[in-house]
Amino acid sequence: MARQKIDPLHVVVYPSNFNGDNGHKMLYVSSNAREEVGLDKLDAFCHEYENLPKGYVTRCFDALMYAIPHLIGDHKRVKTPIGSFFIKPQFLRTMTEDEVVTANDIWLGGIDFRPTKEFREAVQRQFQSIQIDRRSHPIDTNYYSQRNPELESCLSSNTNGNRYVTVEEYRRATGLSAHSARKCLENMTKGNNPILQKTKIGSTNVYTEI
Repeated sequence: MARQKIDPLHVVVYPSNFNGDNGHKMLYVSSNAREEVGLDKLDAFCHEYENLPKGYVTRCFDALMYAIPHLIGDHKRVKTPIGSFFIKPQFLRTMTEDEVVTANDIWLGGIDFRPTKEFREAVQRQFQSIQIDRRSHPIDTNYYSQRNPELESCLSSNTNGNRYVTVEEYRRATGLSAHSARKCLENMTKGNNPILQKTKIGSTNVYTEI
């Protein structure tokens, strides 16, 4: 079994673009998760700490990728130890008159996931305290598409003294998703006065300061 964690939960508190009743910016709070764990690492973790055969977790998820959609297609809510899954229809646009709604107005790409009480409590037990990172600006792509303290903190120097950053490094520094971090770095390579220049080293995109 893996050891019990004693590290705090790192959260980010930052203002939104909307004012509250007191005229001040409403605040958001989100997890400051900094690393994504893929299925290969999850499989390796379960092999080491739960004594499961190598590849077992991967094969289970391969089966679930087929089984859960199939059962949802039979109009069933699929219940598992971590939570339940069901289709969540959504309108593609704002609708106000039910008589004009057609099948073309409904999107079936939404999935409703409801974690079980046991799973929520198991996650909560991993954290004994909370550490707050307070930011004075919204976490959005406009802010992070320009020079900012987080960019400065993760720029590294190569052998020629040029400073550079990768998508993964920027994602960790900002708390953005990988997609948003890449978009922000791409934005900084554009315009009349770009901040960065993109080059490719092997399979990795590197953004070098101009």
